[in-house]
Amino acid sequence: MPYFEIGLCIVGASLFFNAGKLEANAGKADHSVLWASLSVLTSVLALAAGAGWFLWLIAQIALLIAIALGRMLLTRD
Repeated sequence: MPYFEIGLCIVGASLFFNAGKLEANAGKADHSVLWASLSVLTSVLALAAGAGWFLWLIAQIALLIAIALGRMLLTRD
């Protein structure tokens, strides 16, 4: 069983879920489940492509940057 890969998925999902909750505390909409789902999808795609833990981390950072850019574009005044 790929316990390490499952653990990486759980860690990524929980971090993104908590980040969504933190943003919701700042008065914004709560997208924590969406963020966690995107993290799991990113993890599965990265690990299915044969990436190790380092490339998995790079993929999670890229997802965080994509979410930040998307939030900036959607909340323009």
